[in-house]
Amino acid sequence: MNCGGSVSIPATSELADLILRAARRLRAAHAAALDGLPVNPHQAHALRAIARLEPARPSQVAGRLRVARGSATEVIDTLEAGGWVARTPDPSDGRATLLSLTPSGRDLLARVAQARDRGAEGILGGLSPQERATLTEALTPLTTPDPQA
Repeated sequence: MNCGGSVSIPATSELADLILRAARRLRAAHAAALDGLPVNPHQAHALRAIARLEPARPSQVAGRLRVARGSATEVIDTLEAGGWVARTPDPSDGRATLLSLTPSGRDLLARVAQARDRGAEGILGGLSPQERATLTEALTPLTTPDPQA
């Protein structure tokens, strides 16, 4: 903003860089907020994806995570070993399995959500209600529903 009160308009690439820097700060804050929980950010993302799709096929989770099926399987295996995800046979396709959260997985998901809120508050907490409303209004048109999110 300049001294005359008008807003300078950044180049599109500068604005994109600003948004990316903000997103990196949010991701770092979320990762730091997960410290002390038994999952890393990628595993937490997988846990949220399974909860959204439940019951989910591993291939659907891979799509949500935007990773190869093998990479998703590794994360799912870790979540299953932790007792947070259960695999069951798909009743409509005996060759396939379905994933669902266990009760302890639901508890962990709630703790992950609280941690994400704390991380976001650490970055966004300094914004006034008006700034939050303005930011929401500006970013909402840029976010189209993404079936992979």
